[in-house]
Amino acid sequence: MTLVTKHSKLHYYSDGDIIIIVGKTTFLLHKTIIGLASKVFQDMFSYASASTNEIPEIMLDDESPIIFEELMSYIYPNTHVSINWNNVSEFLRIADKYIMESILMAAKAFLEREFRKNPLPALRMAEQHGFKELYKETSKLILEKFLEFKRSQTFNQLSVITRMSLTAKYDEYTKALSNLSKIDFTSGYLHCKECKSTSEHDKEISEKFESRVRQVQILPLPLPPTPPSITRKILFEAIGNNLCDKQFMDFQLPRKFKKQFGSFEPLECKKNKKDQDKKYYLFIELENN
Repeated sequence: MTLVTKHSKLHYYSDGDIIIIVGKTTFLLHKTIIGLASKVFQDMFSYASASTNEIPEIMLDDESPIIFEELMSYIYPNTHVSINWNNVSEFLRIADKYIMESILMAAKAFLEREFRKNPLPALRMAEQHGFKELYKETSKLILEKFLEFKRSQTFNQLSVITRMSLTAKYDEYTKALSNLSKIDFTSGYLHCKECKSTSEHDKEISEKFESRVRQVQILPLPLPPTPPSITRKILFEAIGNNLCDKQFMDFQLPRKFKKQFGSFEPLECKKNKKDQDKKYYLFIELENN
């Protein structure tokens, strides 16, 4: 005896050949359409028990009828629902559970387009579903305003490993920033042949970088540290137009900067190629499980 109280308003088709009961809602669907979307459902059809009207029946007690109806609206060609921040997490969960590759890819594409608007949930979902590139790109935005994001309740929804990784990376950055005044930017620099006075040029470069270091080291504490991308931008501003200046900026400074702060990268998520964002960001990466 079925306990269903209502039919789905959108997905109860008179020519359907499979009944799926979700909670207290009945869906009369088509095996061909559902089977193409999900290998798991295709296999489940073989074990479906016949109902009183001889149509095979499957019960999904652990799913939400509202989310399932939205999922069917996404799959069926006669209805439409957009993936959004309200349903993307559940779409990903169901897509993983029932091996729905097209849903998984569509939800991933949504996150790649929209992660800037909601970095913390995007990072959580990227970790849960192994989206390595998205995880890396989203971490850049969070580390840029880490103290602000850390105060958010959503931050605690991240895994312990991710929270620890973000905190450790940001702590490394602030420590490197506080020690920046100790760096001799010209040590080991081989001037180009055209440089008339290497000692004078070293002095000139050092004075410029002493000024830049004071600019990025916001003192006295506890003012929030300069964001990573701003620190890099200030340090990498051109110091002059001659060949030796350019050589210093192209080779010496990147080497010194990486040794002090580690790797920085621009936002490179493939769905944002059109964005002319020239900033470089700190980041963490998703470890292999």
